[in-house]
Amino acid sequence: MAKVFEVGKVYRPYQTELDSMTVIRRTDKTIWCDTDGVKWSMRVRKDADGNEYAVDSSVPAHWRDAFTYEA
Repeated sequence: MAKVFEVGKVYRPYQTELDSMTVIRRTDKTIWCDTDGVKWSMRVRKDADGNEYAVDSSVPAHWRDAFTYEA
């Protein structure tokens, strides 16, 4: 079964020393996140196995791998 983002759950980015985020709302294509009161949204993407992941596009492109969250 594919892994999906769930509202209320906490997820850590690929670079684990960075802050985790909590999903506060979601649709099929977007999740809204909260980290210590800072709220933002990210597009939900799927890998070849159907597992969801999201990349924080507000960071520079060469840092985006570190800011990738997996469900």
